[in-house]
Amino acid sequence: MAGIYIHIPFCKSKCGYCGFYSLPSLKLKDRFLEALKAEIVERKDYLQRGGLRVKPAIAPVLEDGCKLSPIETIYFGGGTPSLLSVDEIQDLLHLINKHYPIAENPEITLEANPDTLSLDYLKSLRNIGINRLSIGIQSFFDNDLKYLGRKHDACHARQCLDWARQAGFSNISIDLIYGLPTSNAEQWNQNLDLFFEYDLPHLSAYALTLEPNSILTKQIELGKAQPISDDDALRGYHILCQRAAAKGFLHYEISNFCQRGMHSKHNASYWFGTPYLGLGPSAHSFDGASRQWNVSSVEKYCSFSFCNEKEQLTPEQQYDEYVMLRLRTHWGIDLKWLKREMGERFSTYCERQALPLIAQGRLSQTREFLYLTDQQMLFADGVAEELFI
Repeated sequence: MAGIYIHIPFCKSKCGYCGFYSLPSLKLKDRFLEALKAEIVERKDYLQRGGLRVKPAIAPVLEDGCKLSPIETIYFGGGTPSLLSVDEIQDLLHLINKHYPIAENPEITLEANPDTLSLDYLKSLRNIGINRLSIGIQSFFDNDLKYLGRKHDACHARQCLDWARQAGFSNISIDLIYGLPTSNAEQWNQNLDLFFEYDLPHLSAYALTLEPNSILTKQIELGKAQPISDDDALRGYHILCQRAAAKGFLHYEISNFCQRGMHSKHNASYWFGTPYLGLGPSAHSFDGASRQWNVSSVEKYCSFSFCNEKEQLTPEQQYDEYVMLRLRTHWGIDLKWLKREMGERFSTYCERQALPLIAQGRLSQTREFLYLTDQQMLFADGVAEELFI
């Protein structure tokens, strides 16, 4: 499986907590779309060059007789992709279909903010092939939304979910944030009540964190905004895990929960180390052996200067990345796979490093898998460091 990520770097305004690359203006949108289309064509062979070859008969046959893995996921992220018109999104999809081998029934996700959505817009998205929505609700309470600098209100948050259902979307994910100083345990439970009330199949829930140089970070430093509390975040996380488990949701990654079989296929490919192509400013790509990332500047990108830097991964780096990414998920580290694909040196090292962590209760083992429980997942980075080369 391979995927394409498309970064749309525009927003109506910059949210106070946001650390992603985006511009609070649409001034360069037309020039950006021209450059994006050029990059789509220019990089059509990226995954092929990376050696992504598979055996399934459904894969397209290349000139050398090998088969190229089809693109099974396309993800419009941002920024705010829902600021693009339906025609603009459709043009991009047509161009991708023209130049890339697309699997039958690919997962095509569009991130959206509630203040950019209407029923007609959602119906049109569904008609052009968008089949998964990721909506940045963040909270169903106005005091939280005001603190975060969001442009929608609680009423519109609920309205856009009703519209999404009416437009024919069933694969819907929303984002919620916990650990806000404007909230408490009762209010966080009410946010989760509303999520479950809508019977949505997927939830991405994040603890509020302070990104360097973000608006919120500066406001807190100047005493103009309430500070955040690690204790509040930990309490919110425990409530989240308990409520999701009680509803039968799978906690498949630190911040992601889903009904069975409804995980994000695109995001899961990152955690499984699957090759993917990133398009647009600041987007990252991975071909199985190296990473590269685009310039984080719309102005430079619009001058058709795409790639900023490339890094060839050593076997040790590939091992470290595998450990770091898989520990974030409920699938955990597959020791058998590690031995088969990377060699006995790495699997033996991993098992040896894991022994004291298992004894301390920081890591769990079942058969050939090492994994973190719900309560341990928040400390994934620290545990991963103990396993690194």
